[in-house]
Amino acid sequence: MLHMARKRIVTEPALRDWQAVDGALRDIRECNIALKELGAELDRRMVAAKEDYNNASLPLQNRVRRLEADVKEFVDAHRAELCGKSRTLTFGTVGYRRSSQLKTNQSSADTIAMLEAIGHAEFVNVTKSLDRAALLRQPAELLDRIDAWVKTTDGFHIDVTSDVPEG
Repeated sequence: MLHMARKRIVTEPALRDWQAVDGALRDIRECNIALKELGAELDRRMVAAKEDYNNASLPLQNRVRRLEADVKEFVDAHRAELCGKSRTLTFGTVGYRRSSQLKTNQSSADTIAMLEAIGHAEFVNVTKSLDRAALLRQPAELLDRIDAWVKTTDGFHIDVTSDVPEG
């Protein structure tokens, strides 16, 4: 099997001089303006669509709430006729579910402190995460000890002015 050396293909940049670069920046600015206008039109259409939905759905939502209240009232009055805690009908099931919710007389912080004081920290969730911003400011010796390093890159950027140049 023959291995051929790769040849790097050198191409000329599409822009030939600084005036061409400035023209490209002008085009980028014009495209950004057009994109903002399109975004504003999209926002207007979305607001209008949401308003149409809200206007059309409100009567239906009110009807569902009214029917749910009527169903609950009937089931409450006929609870003895349920098979256990629920009853399955053709178009759904009605019934009761037991739910439990923990309530405390003090704030969560106070409850956590009390649990830790009485030796039951296993009921306290602890979340740990790296403070990367703080680690970025640490000396290299510390970073070496934890097998970490700071990677710095010189990234290209384009800042297009929104003002029309004078002259």
